[in-house]
Formats: sequence, structure tokens, C-alpha cells
Amino acid sequence: MQDLISKIVDKLKDSTDRYGFSVIVYTFMPDHLHLLVKGTDSSDLKGFVRHFKQMTGYNFKMQQGEILWHLSYYDRVIRKDEDIAASARYILKNPVRKGLVADFRDYPFSGSLVYNIKEIF
Repeated sequence: MQDLISKIVDKLKDSTDRYGFSVIVYTFMPDHLHLLVKGTDSSDLKGFVRHFKQMTGYNFKMQQGEILWHLSYYDRVIRKDEDIAASARYILKNPVRKGLVADFRDYPFSGSLVYNIKEIF
């Protein structure tokens, strides 16, 4: 599983670089993914999500013979810095709420492409 997540994170970085985002935090849950990304006025969310899901979904389908992603996704705009930090903590603590780990720092499928989550959050 770690190898699969690592490959998906590589594609996540490619997609965020291409479409003008940075990944504040991510958490891969057993049946879904949480992302907190930060963009600029020129960032393209629809393009980013389409590219990321297409790149990872195609590779997964070819290797596993299964569909990786649902067709739709949920998004929400966060406008205040304090809300970004609260959202990051909420995402990172998802595995704790689901009983997968006692401390979010122990969950192997969470991270950030910007911060060291074990030190910051």
C-alpha cells in the first residue's frame, strides 16, 4: 500500500505543479482522499482535479483492473488563514476519528508537500 500511495503522491505533485497549487496536507483514507490545496488567482482547480484523477486512475486501472476514483468530488473555498490551519488539523485527524491510529503523526498515509506535519501540526 505504501508503494501505491507514494506513486499517487508523485502524480499529485505533478498535477499541483502543472495547475498552480501547493498541497498543504493530504490524507489517504481506506475509501477516499482528503486534500487541502492552496492556489492563486491563476490556479485551475477543475484542471488540477481532472489531471490528477486521470493520471492516477488510469495507472491504477491498468495495474489493478479496478476504478480508483468516483466521478465527482467535493470542494470548498477557505478564505481565512486560521480556517486553513483548522481544516488541516481536521484532515490530519481523520484517521484518529476512524480508529485507525491513536495519534495522527503515526498514520503513514498523510503528509504535506509544503510542511513537515509532524512538527507543524
